[in-house]
Amino acid sequence: MNLTIITLFPEVFAPTVSTSILKRAEDRKLVKFKFLNPRDFAEDARKTVDDKPYGGGPGMVLKVDVISKALSSIKPRPYIILLSASGAKFTQSKAQILSKKKNVALICGHYEGVDARIEDYVDEVLSVGDYVLTGGEIPAMVILDTVVRLIPRVINSKSSTDESFEKNLLEYPQYTRPEIYQKKAVPKILLTGDHKQIAKWRQAEALKRTKKYRPDLLQPKTK
Repeated sequence: MNLTIITLFPEVFAPTVSTSILKRAEDRKLVKFKFLNPRDFAEDARKTVDDKPYGGGPGMVLKVDVISKALSSIKPRPYIILLSASGAKFTQSKAQILSKKKNVALICGHYEGVDARIEDYVDEVLSVGDYVLTGGEIPAMVILDTVVRLIPRVINSKSSTDESFEKNLLEYPQYTRPEIYQKKAVPKILLTGDHKQIAKWRQAEALKRTKKYRPDLLQPKTK
């Protein structure tokens, strides 16, 4: 998969893509990261990428022309996502869909956002949550991490089978050594070696945890 990130601050991604699973995926040539700075597509001497909003108001808005030119430089045309607080919610199911694409580009908004005309050039507008961040870089990192780990052969496929949000349930609780810590013991069922009963216990615990923390996941889906 080719992942292109359009950002004014490419340097902030270094710790994310140069460590752990993302780094391993790139080393194994399962994914390739590319960063484009909109300033490189500005044509004036000052490399201007933003301007005051029409109609007045605070802050600055990223210019549609420089972002459009950055997108046009990507060959072949990728599936383009604009990161914005006003976008549709990014979910695990969306990550699974994106992990099957060969070329994806993420546009990181900043300041007061991007000129709305850029939406005519993108395939989707996504948000990682109902809150406002200073820019799209952190949401882009979230999407990179979520999507890359779902690409075949990046991690063991069995590792993601029972994770949170699979089958609309949160993941069951996990335990490891020591068996007892400050009088808190690991559930006895996990020590029995009875995998059939352990599976039943885990299913029940996943349901219990979902009811407690995310009951909305159990609500019928409206069409």
